[in-house]
This record gives sequence, C-alpha cells and structure tokens, in this order.
Amino acid sequence: MSATSLERIGLPERYVVRGHIASGGMASVWCAEDTALGREVAIKVLAGEFAADERAIRRFKREARTAARLSAHPHVVMIYDVGEAVGCPYIVMEYLAGGTVADAIRVGAVRREEALRWLAEAASALDYAHGRGVVHRDVKPGNLLLSLDRRLHVGDFGIARVATEDALTGTGQLLGTAAYLSPEQALGAPASDASDRYALAVAAFELLVGRRPFTAEHFAVQALQHIEDDRPRASSRNPSLPRAVDAVLARGMAKRPEDRWSTAGTFVDALDAAFSQPSRPRTLTVVAPPRRPRRTAALAALAALAAAGVAVAIVVAMPHQGTVPHARASTPLARLAPPAPHRVHQPKPKLVPAPVAAAPTTTPAAPTTTTAAPSTTTSTVTHAAPQLPTAGELEARGHQLMLAGAYTAAIPVLRQAIAAASPGDANYAYALYDLGRSLRLAGDPQAAIPVLQRRLQIPNQTPVVLSELRLTQRAVASH
Repeated sequence: MSATSLERIGLPERYVVRGHIASGGMASVWCAEDTALGREVAIKVLAGEFAADERAIRRFKREARTAARLSAHPHVVMIYDVGEAVGCPYIVMEYLAGGTVADAIRVGAVRREEALRWLAEAASALDYAHGRGVVHRDVKPGNLLLSLDRRLHVGDFGIARVATEDALTGTGQLLGTAAYLSPEQALGAPASDASDRYALAVAAFELLVGRRPFTAEHFAVQALQHIEDDRPRASSRNPSLPRAVDAVLARGMAKRPEDRWSTAGTFVDALDAAFSQPSRPRTLTVVAPPRRPRRTAALAALAALAAAGVAVAIVVAMPHQGTVPHARASTPLARLAPPAPHRVHQPKPKLVPAPVAAAPTTTPAAPTTTTAAPSTTTSTVTHAAPQLPTAGELEARGHQLMLAGAYTAAIPVLRQAIAAASPGDANYAYALYDLGRSLRLAGDPQAAIPVLQRRLQIPNQTPVVLSELRLTQRAVASH
C-alpha cells in the first residue's frame, strides 16, 4: 500500500501521511502529521488482504481496545485515536522515532546500563498488563520501541489475549516469533504471563550477549530448541558477564512455567543484583580440616533446594540468631546437625602409662596390674558439641539464596551472619548489603533502609550501596 492509496482509504483530513515505517504480518505502519494538534503520529492500518477477513478485523480492533486500556502506563505505546475508513480499520498512536531495541542490537549500540534500564522498563509494562489480565504473547526486541531520548515503550499488542475474552485462535495454533517462543507455546498450549516472562528473558540474553540463545535457521527447529535443548550459559558466550547472571537467566528461561520468576520485575531485580553485587573474592578463604567436602558444591545444591522451596526447612533447623557465637572455627555444611549418637566417640578408661623410655613406640606397652579408673569417672565424659557455621559460611549461604531468588529464606541466614561476624570483618559488610537488598526484594523496603544506612558507615564501595539505598527509598515512597 502506497502513501497515496493510504490517503484514499478515507483517513480523516487532519492526518497527512509523511512516509512508511514498517510492515508486519497483518498491518502496515505509517508516519503522519496530525495537523489539528501539530504533532507526528504513527498510523497502523490493517493490510488490504485482510479487509474482508472478519476474524482479522476482530483481532485488530481488539488490539486497539487492549492497547487503549494499557496506554496509561508510561512504557506502553500511547493510543490517540481508533477508527475505520472505507471498511479498513486503523489505529493512531504516538510516534517513536528512536527505532526498536532490535535495531539497537543489530548495530551494536547497546551499553549494559542501558540494556538493564530497557529491561526494567519492559518488565514494568508487562507486569502492568498482566495485572489487568492481558498477555502480550509476542514479546521480542522488535516490539520494544524507543523514543528519541532512548526510553522504551512496549508496542504491538496485535496478538495479545485478554484473559476475560474468548481466544480468537484455534487450539494448537502458534502465535509469536519462534526465536522468543516459550516451550509451552511451541507445544501449542495457551500462553500465560509466564510465557511473556520467558520471552523477556530470551530478549535479555540477546541484549547482554549480542545474539540469541537458540539460532537455528528454520522457525520449526528454533521452536524445538526451546522445548528440548539446554539453555546456553551467557557468561560462556560473553566472558565479561558475571557468572551470577547465568543462574538468573536460567530461571527466566526455565522449561516449565512454574519454575520461572514470579514477575518480570523480580526477574530484572535479580539480574540487576547479579551485576551490582559488591565485588568479592571468587572463593572464601577459611581454616578447614583436611579433606572437607567442597563448599562450592554444597552451596550449589543449597541454591537448587532454595529454588524448589526446600530452603525454609534448612533455615528453621539452624540456631537462632541470638545463640550464634562469634565463632571462627570452620564447619562443613554436613555438620550443621548434631552428630548421630552411634558416632560419638566414647573415651576408653584411662590406664596408668608405662615410662616412655621403657618401650619403643613400635612396641605395645607391657600390661600392668593397674585397674581401670572407678566408674564414677564416666560422669566427666563429654560428648563432642556440634560446630556452628562461621560468619563467612552463613554469609555465603545467604548470598546464594538471594541470587536464587529465595529472598525470604536468605533474610534469617544473613541476620545470623551479621550476628556472628566482627564489625571489622568483610563478611559483616557483605551480609549487611545482602540483607538490605533481600529485604527490599522480599517486599519490606522500610526494614531495609536502616540496614543499608549501617552499611554506608563502612567506607567501602559506597557508590554501589548508595545506589541500592536510593532504590529502596523509592520503593518505600511508591508504597
């Protein structure tokens, strides 16, 4: 459709078409001037081949209603007008001259800070839509539009489904772009809020790595990759990314919808935490007995349990905050529980030793007539008390729980780490920061503020702590 033919379909005279922007499967988008208000607008017009398709017309009109319902959100494309000219429906919306996120990725013009901001803006819009019963079903960089000041707006709700309306597609029909399609959509199941969050996680992977996680040429093979293939690690494709990002993206792209982040905002918060966590050694140096189990593997297992909801039971089994001494002994995770009774070593009765010089060390001592000590001495036998975890172990455990998104489970562990640490210990500072962030992400920003203010009194990595405190203060103000 040319600009001339577009004007001939009977658009109101106030709209003067300036040029073509893009074409999609069902519609074309044009730049125009609204002479009545003196502003540029974008006009989306249903493609001519669908003009007689009642089903397509219903879907197009539903897009207009859906988008209009969401236009109040600052990161959803604003709808100005809806109409129908010579049997051809159209939508007039705000014109965003900054292109799309897909364009920015293609030319390599994305900074990490900007990528995280875009993801946060998209997440805010999606959570807003989900809260009003709207599932987008085609979240991808091409539908994330940018204004000239590089602010993001989610657009193209053309295949969005309103939960209160009947679906317009048949059972098993796929809608959405294969590169960002959730496994359940690829299998023909209905899309849900979790499907949008999966697509956002795929878009996040692409923004941070520079290419998509699954790149088969044929759309059917790509869909199959989403169903069957293991998720690639982002840090293996872009070594500049911290490894903590891998766990966040892996949960975002979990095969099962119920295993994904509960909201898009929670996903982006966790991603931001993976980047903004104060730097720390990759491993903690502790005094350890020989051949102790590797703590890295144990913590990984603990994080997995946290994702499955088991961590609460582990936390309950730990000592209360007030009973944790300032212990410095190192304790394997396997020894948190008291040792089993049959493994407690019972000392043998004491014998009077023979003179040291009387027998070489390789020769057993000669028997003596000395009898065992009276049985009353058994009252002095003490059982070995279970060793308690150190501040470093508690902080590392709480940190892993936080990265796994188990914020409620992380909070008591981090409080114990603070109680067990000396104020001059690095683990004390780490635990304060992690506790403040976990409290905010768990929905209690008011309690996080004094914790972060305590952390600010430690003159180390102040800008990072200040950034977290500002986020927390904004969260309090918005409640």
